Amino acid sequence: MTPVISHSIGRSLYGLLLTGIRDEFGLTNAQAGYPSSGIFVLYVAGVHGVVFLSPRLEPITIMRVAVVTSVVGLIITSTAQGLLSLTIGVALVGGAGAGIWMTAPVLATEYVSPARRGLVIGALTSTIGISNIAFGIGTSTWRRAADDERLWRPIWWLALGFAALVLVAMFTIAKFAPTERIVARGVDFSIIKQIPRWRQVTMAYAMFGGMSAGFATFIVAALEEHGNVAESNSPIVFSAMGIAGMVAAPFAGAISDRIGRLTVLRTTLLLLVVANLCVVAGGQVATIAGALLYSSGASSIPALIAAHVRDSLDSRSFSQALAIMTILFSLMAALMPTVVGALADISFRWSYLALAALPAIAFVFLLGIDRSGADPAVAPLS
Repeated sequence: MTPVISHSIGRSLYGLLLTGIRDEFGLTNAQAGYPSSGIFVLYVAGVHGVVFLSPRLEPITIMRVAVVTSVVGLIITSTAQGLLSLTIGVALVGGAGAGIWMTAPVLATEYVSPARRGLVIGALTSTIGISNIAFGIGTSTWRRAADDERLWRPIWWLALGFAALVLVAMFTIAKFAPTERIVARGVDFSIIKQIPRWRQVTMAYAMFGGMSAGFATFIVAALEEHGNVAESNSPIVFSAMGIAGMVAAPFAGAISDRIGRLTVLRTTLLLLVVANLCVVAGGQVATIAGALLYSSGASSIPALIAAHVRDSLDSRSFSQALAIMTILFSLMAALMPTVVGALADISFRWSYLALAALPAIAFVFLLGIDRSGADPAVAPLS
């Protein structure tokens, strides 16, 4: 359940509640993008922490520290009285996600055969979709009960309660066998060279990171203000996005077990281009369709990347390598929410047109990356 904290609570939840927070604090869209950018500024720090600590600490130890940090961040967020404290709290929750996502696939696939890794990591990612369904329905229900379409603070209290329960379970219930220590001391940046097509995959992942951070932060605002979706219905659309992600992630993982990670990754990137262009078109049908397509693709790509890396590396090497690959991802993700917010102050059409370019660029990086013979994505992955 820890990916719920790192991705659903740490990233998606702020986008769901953004319009209420923005209006209460009197923020522009550009200012409302600061907390999301802050998430990935601290995510960079978290990634570096994982890079340096993964050879020395067990994955479960890193994860526990990350969840503790998330709980602290949620306390700050749920009591925030202005943009500064809000940014600090949201950034701590999301930034700590590095310690969760860099270790969760290792722990989840500890006793899983390589032929089923994609399915298992996809199923792990689908928990994010399940929690988004719950948060969307819960937000809509609470707002109607309170007769307040901008209510947001109690939702963070719920998130805090969930994270605290997970933290207690991690210290009292979760048990994992010690992993094999890496022979080399310190940080080995060359470790990512063991990953097939690491340059292209790293660049594609970075483009996805920027797109995902910008899209998720403002999609609820775009639904309401560009797609003419009623405020009372936008949390329901958010829940539907959760359903799309819950179904798509394990499906993409399972298909990638059969036809290759990179083949499915390329197809998913094209899906994300279409998703952004649907939002650009505007109107209820197109904007909702774009949101659902985005959720399907965005929930699948982290699982595909993680499975691609896990196929080539052992447990501790995996955490370090994925963290190194994620540095550029985090930098792009830190940049885009503020850029998208500034463009949204003009028009959401410009925001999502800019975002559509990023998965298109990522697709180009992965297009025809092996012309010497068979597509490496179809070749057996070891």
